Amino acid sequence: MRRILLVMWSLSMLARAAALAQPDTIRITLDEAERRFLRNNLQLLAARYNIGAAEAAVTQARLWSNPNIQIEQNVYNQFTRRYFDFTKEGNTEVQLQQLFLLAGKRDKQITLAEINARRTEHGFYDLLRAIRLELRSDMYDLYFLQRSISFYDESSRVIRNTVASVEHVYEKRSVLLADVLRLKALLFSLENERLGLMNQIADIEGDLHTLLRDTTRTMEYYVPVIREESLDSMVVDSLGLTPLIALAKEQRPDFRIADANVRFEETNLSLQRAMAVPDVTVGGRWSRAGSYIPEYFALTVAVDLPLFNRNQGNILVSEKTLEANRALRENAERTVEKEVTVSFQKALQTDRLYRSFDRKFPGDYRTLVDGMVQNYLKRNMTLIEFTDFYESYRTAMLQINQLQDDRADAFETLNYATGTDLYNQTP
Repeated sequence: MRRILLVMWSLSMLARAAALAQPDTIRITLDEAERRFLRNNLQLLAARYNIGAAEAAVTQARLWSNPNIQIEQNVYNQFTRRYFDFTKEGNTEVQLQQLFLLAGKRDKQITLAEINARRTEHGFYDLLRAIRLELRSDMYDLYFLQRSISFYDESSRVIRNTVASVEHVYEKRSVLLADVLRLKALLFSLENERLGLMNQIADIEGDLHTLLRDTTRTMEYYVPVIREESLDSMVVDSLGLTPLIALAKEQRPDFRIADANVRFEETNLSLQRAMAVPDVTVGGRWSRAGSYIPEYFALTVAVDLPLFNRNQGNILVSEKTLEANRALRENAERTVEKEVTVSFQKALQTDRLYRSFDRKFPGDYRTLVDGMVQNYLKRNMTLIEFTDFYESYRTAMLQINQLQDDRADAFETLNYATGTDLYNQTP
């Protein structure tokens, strides 16, 4: 009885270990992946903190300079022979000063902080745009790779059964050994190509784990849930290139950053010119016995004389920086036009090719496969004819998957180039 219990316990532990070793299969839609990505991605979380820091800098720029107070007390009164004499015979002086920024410096500093906050916010959305493209492309790539894996699994099963049948016939000396070896070579080729796709899937799964911040101890195996009807409904013919370029200039965060850089430096140049105007420090001074009369009150005004330093160097630096930023903005504009044009043309050409082939083609090919296998086993066709058919079948099915994947990626690239979501792609 103890042996039976020990065996049962061992089997249960082995089953549990095997279950733990298997990755969790998680079916996930694009919408679910994006929600998880927006909530968990560490790069986006860090960028959000940067936005908070930039907003805090605006708050700091709005603050006034603190007043300055000075207190002076004589240490030893040789007439009263007292240390720190706070009586009427001793002297105590108090001076209070406040700095006032002239020429609108404070308002310009606030404006600079606000523009910088907007630049940081645009930087966040530019990062979001790039990572979202990576996420969606990975989801589409993974979906079509997994579909190709299913094709290889089905094809390997068919060829493996065919090899078994041919080996049985070979034992009766009804076929040549060369036929058996050629079929085995075809099977090996299929399995080797499947291994290559599995390695690509492993790389994409790793990227998705990083993008979605998977913190589970066991590796999750993502299975994208994508409605092909939604993919098929996406069109590009109805979109015009000129409106897309105008939309990109309005929406793209990187172009907004280039424009904000110009506005930032224009404001900074205005501030640097204002820095040539000296600021004024206004205050009051009281002295008990240290002036020509007791209980002395005075108004103080302090200002730097702009004889040598009129901020000439910083003004020149800002002027040159402004010229550079204007050139970079123009370059960003040309880049936007080029990227939108190229991505639009690629999406248009890929979509036209996709819509040109017959949708019934893959199904008809699959129906033909079983018949071809039976014809070969009945010796109605040669081995060369059978393997050539299977090679063309494999090539056609993989190219169809690749075309659909390329089309989805082309539409996502167009989204990236325009800086907006042109299609409702989530199920």
